[in-house]
This record gives sequence, structure tokens and C-alpha cells, in this order.
Amino acid sequence: MVFSAPFALPSTEGTVQSQFNAILMLVVMIGVLAGASGACGGPMKRAEPDGPPVPFEDEGACPFEACVYRVWIAREPVMVRTERRTDAPVAFGVAAQEKVEAVTGVVVTVRAGRAGFRVPVDLHYFDVNDIRDPQTGKVIGRRDEGDGSIHVEPGQTLYLLTYHGEGNTTAWFQGRLYQSMDASMELFNGICDSEDGRRRLAAYGPANCSGTIIEHPESVWWVQIRNSSGQVGWTNEPDKFHCSYAFTPECNP
Repeated sequence: MVFSAPFALPSTEGTVQSQFNAILMLVVMIGVLAGASGACGGPMKRAEPDGPPVPFEDEGACPFEACVYRVWIAREPVMVRTERRTDAPVAFGVAAQEKVEAVTGVVVTVRAGRAGFRVPVDLHYFDVNDIRDPQTGKVIGRRDEGDGSIHVEPGQTLYLLTYHGEGNTTAWFQGRLYQSMDASMELFNGICDSEDGRRRLAAYGPANCSGTIIEHPESVWWVQIRNSSGQVGWTNEPDKFHCSYAFTPECNP
């Protein structure tokens, strides 16, 4: 007598294959997570904090070594505007060879620069207080008040803002602004600067640099000008004037 089965017995082949695939996927995921947390035993790194807010306005800054606000002499005609905007109305014109007073300035960083380090470094900084004109309240200088240091590890980013000369820069690190940071040996030494020292860097090798400027900041320098008639306005063309450098011979008595 032949019996017909009311139902087919389930095949174990598909079940075993599914279980094997699930186990294989679990192993792969564990490997990925282990690699992300640091296959060499290091902890999983947190994302870098955001860089500085831009545009960043550095009031009173004079952005190079021996930069000075004083009597400047125009190299060529200059249009001086009523406000720090390229589309602002013209306040007055300055003729070639005319003497004017450069009262103060503002360096506006529209994109921060970035620096990285191949070894851990400690960077020295000064706390800075603004010196203001008692009559106008405008910043006319800065005074160092105390100091400290920050520790930077490889993989962390130091954001660069206004450069002041002699290796001193305004910088942003881990959510804090540092108005006066000394990176003369680590970044601004003529070897590690990716723009000024590329050829020397190739000659000496990267081992001579604890840090590298990955990207320079982009900024606009606005200078407040006062003419002999007492008119005041702003220009973003300071390169059209002599005497911004303190040691220009014809500008010194």
C-alpha cells in the first residue's frame, strides 16, 4: 500500500545556510567595530570640534611683522569709503603722494587656515588686553597679560586666523580663541611653511618640522584713514600706501 504524505518535510539545508550567513555577518561587523575603535589598542577618536566662526574680525590688528599705524603716504590715488564694505559710498579720495593718518585697522578672516602636527607639541600663548584710544574707544594696540600653553596631538587641527609677525598668530583650538600664540619654531620657521618654505622643506625633509601649515587663512585688511581735513573712512587697499612698515627709511624722521 502506498501512502501519500499530507505535507513535505522541511529541508534543513536552507536553514543551515541562513544561520551560517548570519554568523559570518556578525563576525564581519565585530571586525569593523574593532578597527574603528583602534586596531592598535587606541580608543575610538571623537570628531574634531568645529573651527572658528567666520568671518572673524580682529579689531586693531596690524597683520605683519613691524606693521604700524601712523602717517602713511599714498603711492597712487585711493578711494576711501564710508564703511567697511566694497559697495559703500565713497567718503573722499586720496591723491598720490598725499599724507594721511592710518588710525587703526580690522583684519577680517573670511576662511580660517589650518595647521597639523606630526608629533605632540606644546604651544605657548599670551592673554591679551586691548589698548583703546580714550577719546574714540578704538583699539590702538594690545598688551600681553599673563601666559599659558596648549597641548596639541597629531591628528588635531590648529586653526589659523590673523598672523602678526615673528611667529605670532591669532589661533583657534578646541573651541577657544587665542589672540596671541607663539608658533615661531613649530610652524613659521621658513621650513614648515607650505608656501614660503616648500623648496627648503624638500631639502631638509619633513622630519625637521613638528608642524605643517596645511592651508593659509584668507583675509581682508581694512584700514581706517583720516585726511588733513579731518574726514574719516575705510579702505581695503593698504598696499597702495607707503609707511605701514615701521622701518621704511623715508617714513622715519
